[in-house]
Amino acid sequence: MQKLIILAIISFSFSSFAKAPSSYTQLKYETLKTTQKDLVGLVNEFVSVSAPSRMVGMPGHEKARDFIINKIKSFDPKGSGKINVDTFTPDASEAERFYQSDFDQKVEGKLSKLHPDYQKWFKFTTYMKQTAQRLKSNQGSNIVWEKQGLESNKVLVVSAHYDTISHDPNTLLITENKPMPGANYNASGVAVALGLIKVLSQMDLNYTVQVVFLDWQGIGFLGSLRFAQELKSSGKLVMGFLNLEMLGQDSSFFDKTKKTGNMSVYFRPQDEKFIQVLENHGHKLNDKIRFIQKPTGFENSDNFRFWEFGFSGGTFSQNWEDDFNPKFYQTPQDTPETLNHQTLYSAYEYLAGAVAGTLLDLTK
Repeated sequence: MQKLIILAIISFSFSSFAKAPSSYTQLKYETLKTTQKDLVGLVNEFVSVSAPSRMVGMPGHEKARDFIINKIKSFDPKGSGKINVDTFTPDASEAERFYQSDFDQKVEGKLSKLHPDYQKWFKFTTYMKQTAQRLKSNQGSNIVWEKQGLESNKVLVVSAHYDTISHDPNTLLITENKPMPGANYNASGVAVALGLIKVLSQMDLNYTVQVVFLDWQGIGFLGSLRFAQELKSSGKLVMGFLNLEMLGQDSSFFDKTKKTGNMSVYFRPQDEKFIQVLENHGHKLNDKIRFIQKPTGFENSDNFRFWEFGFSGGTFSQNWEDDFNPKFYQTPQDTPETLNHQTLYSAYEYLAGAVAGTLLDLTK
């Protein structure tokens, strides 16, 4: 009987702290309510529901959007946060500008026009500009879950894109007729973001959080462009952003250092103070994973659109320099079975610590 009373007291104690954890131990207790099996199950379900492709214009694209909305509702049944689906017309002209500018800066004048690589990138640029125009009638949908904090105008942003794309490694052209499961790219980021909503929905926060699932990433990063524009015009004081991209690729076989647990966070030198705040919180919940700080800038994910509008933050991702596997990147081989499930779950715990720790001002 005495043991039952003690257990009841402990259970009540933890449940009472769920609304406002005051320590990393209490926060850890809340994050563990989502298990590794749960998180991997989310990836599998998302990939399955949206098969064979979440590319813009494909049937799986709309199914992916609906899946995310329904999961948010199930993870936040009391509606502690508000769901906003921002439907927008993609800015195809901006996509054209983006691809042409990228070509002009990285290829034009650096290679002879007769060089095979020049020809390949020229064809790719022309093709992607045409693709943006061809698909522009397909409206985009950014899905935003916002939960207000005590200081409602001060907001922390977490983003993850949910569309897929697949390129032929030889021609760089989109392989629209092949499966694009996108388990790592970027069902992994979507699953972690959904896991964060499940944790944060149970808590009273000091600051507002927006968890956004971005569309149209694969073609011109137009979803993040739209979101950053809207965020800028909202007048909110943005604490910073965390962009989640490919959190499941981690191997000792491909890794140049032959180790696992080596991930990366990419940012600009001026973002270092904010990134360090996240690190101070994140490693308190999981020290088995390292997000190596790389203040080099990064052009391969949605973060650069946030930077264009003056927001501070970075992309949390795999180690692109030391553990990049081209066999899985944007190919039909990017399936749930290829992911490192332990690393994915460790990333979830770390990021839960980074995000919730910041929103709760935890110090112990």
